[in-house]
Amino acid sequence: MMKEQAMSAAPGVTVPVVWSFLGYHFPAGSMIVGLLACLMVRLFITLDAPGPKRWLLDMIITGIAMLVTAVWIAEHQVDLFAALGTGGTAGAVGAGIISFFKRRGQSAIDALDAALPGKPAVPPEMTATLREIDKLP
Repeated sequence: MMKEQAMSAAPGVTVPVVWSFLGYHFPAGSMIVGLLACLMVRLFITLDAPGPKRWLLDMIITGIAMLVTAVWIAEHQVDLFAALGTGGTAGAVGAGIISFFKRRGQSAIDALDAALPGKPAVPPEMTATLREIDKLP
């Protein structure tokens, strides 16, 4: 069987490797390039971000970005360069998602702290100081 396939291809012509997962066929090279680009962008952004690292949140967002990359590549059958751009873009969008939820999450935490009865109130100056310290590299 392999000999027949090799003989049917013209000499000097390369045939891309096509993988299959759950019935979906996609180019293997594009998938690898896209997923690695997404992972590298996410790692670069995570390690470069100031303040405390939230590894669980970063892993979840990285997983979602990689899934979006994989689905896009499988659906659109993109070439290598487009896969590189797709992975990089999905990884960078993950940073926007994290910063959005950090801002929304902090305001939700502040509102919850204000609503809880019997809890000692933290002076606003101390809260502002702690937030400034959190922003330092």
